[in-house]
Amino acid sequence: MRRKRRITLWGLLLLLVVGGGLASQSTSAAAATTTADRRVLIVYDAINPTVSGQKKLAAVQRLLASLNVKTQTERLSDYQAGQLTTRRYQGVVTLNNWEQGRLHNAAFVRDRNRFTGRQLHIGSGLSAQEAHRLGATRQRVYHQQFVLHDGGNWQLLPFSTDLTLLNGLSRHTQTFGTLRTQGAGLAPHAYGVVHGKSAYLPYLTADGFSLTVASRTLAALFGQSRTNRPLLTITGVTPYTNLARLRRLGQRLYQAGIPFAVSTTSVADNTTFRAFKRFAQTLSELETENGVIFLQAPVVGATNRQSGQLLEQLMVGQLNQLGQRQVLPVGISAPAYWNQDRAFRRHGLQRATNVLLLPNPATTTFAKQDNLGTTFTQTWYGLPLRSLQTVENGHHAPGDLSWAVPTALTVPMPDSAKGLTATLKQVTGLTTRWYDPSQQLTSRLTSASATFRYDHGSYFLNGREIDVGNSTVALPRFNPRRKNHVALKGYFQVQGWILWIFFTIVLVILVIFIILGRRIYRRMFFQNSKRR
Repeated sequence: MRRKRRITLWGLLLLLVVGGGLASQSTSAAAATTTADRRVLIVYDAINPTVSGQKKLAAVQRLLASLNVKTQTERLSDYQAGQLTTRRYQGVVTLNNWEQGRLHNAAFVRDRNRFTGRQLHIGSGLSAQEAHRLGATRQRVYHQQFVLHDGGNWQLLPFSTDLTLLNGLSRHTQTFGTLRTQGAGLAPHAYGVVHGKSAYLPYLTADGFSLTVASRTLAALFGQSRTNRPLLTITGVTPYTNLARLRRLGQRLYQAGIPFAVSTTSVADNTTFRAFKRFAQTLSELETENGVIFLQAPVVGATNRQSGQLLEQLMVGQLNQLGQRQVLPVGISAPAYWNQDRAFRRHGLQRATNVLLLPNPATTTFAKQDNLGTTFTQTWYGLPLRSLQTVENGHHAPGDLSWAVPTALTVPMPDSAKGLTATLKQVTGLTTRWYDPSQQLTSRLTSASATFRYDHGSYFLNGREIDVGNSTVALPRFNPRRKNHVALKGYFQVQGWILWIFFTIVLVILVIFIILGRRIYRRMFFQNSKRR
């Protein structure tokens, strides 16, 4: 008896140890997953178009996506007390676009002061508590024009009416770029500042030299130190582009040894016309000249309940039509706001591992806006090359710049022979070491019936390597059935369930009455039989 008890006790002890170990491992894995998945909360006071507030907000969202950091964007007035905690967020960004508005949320300031995660303040309104975390003191300057210096590069900045700079930085503080005035009345000050888990940028622009320095500041704050090469990207290509000029551009870049990408729109209908065949053939030729293709997302004019389904059909149709003609895109390009929309992410961006986020158009139309920016295997920040033309270093503008995030230097498709000559002169004259997809890129893109894969210069379709220009491509047909939306569909469905339950109850009651009636009848029958 004692032996059985001992065996039982040892068995229970063993189960507790094993169960505890498994629970510990699962808890550790869950904690690691939670840490990796925690977002950065972006809180902005106002859009304020007079200072390009929307562009600044989109720039922060794109920079963090390029750093592989998920985000959640919140207006200051919508912030709820107790929302900012280290359990939910790994960091917070305060973006101040409207100092004159004096917008304030006491709950946010209180929670931010208690928050122990990473903090970044951009723009005016830096509090004394934030400056203390940066190990510095504040100095406000008015009506100055600064020159931003970084390494051997410098750029003259627009005139600023009000700027908050930092003094008394400790030797443990990381600084990025230096702001100097043209006169001798003000000492040089740091532009980007990182001290521990806190960082500060006195201003932010969505492009230009300042953006490259700001990106290095954000990368340092989030503990990323890798360097990247920029990817030359031709934008604005459509099926209606002058194809001879596009072929000429690709040939000249190939002859100059410059790898490149093309961001192009496409169509899913009328693909049997000769014009589309010539368009696809031109793109296929660019692929053989060390060029890669990004399929650009369609322009959104209006949305409704079926927008996600229609986008799915459109994207799949475009991909399949291109794939059948040996055009295998390596990723999706889209405006930045697409990453803030649940429908556009699910049916558009998330089918690709490589995504190029471009500046937003003047008008943005959402389908299911949720302001929850996600990440991809590689997210490119689209930066216009022309915004770097005023950078001076004695050589060529982007030649000696440091790229902290994957950056696509975009050049619009030339619309004339003169524009083609100017573009080629500008690009070939740069000393930049360009990103080479054939040496560095792996990507995967899926549609309903096909999977495109690119691996260091080799193309694969549904797992089979494709020799672009010499292979015959056959894709399974995909014919999505459009589901018609019926306004009263839910009403009739609920009504049907109610009727079904009602008749079931009635049937049960009838069966009970039948059974009871049968028993009563039999009892009466037996009683009458005994009387006789």
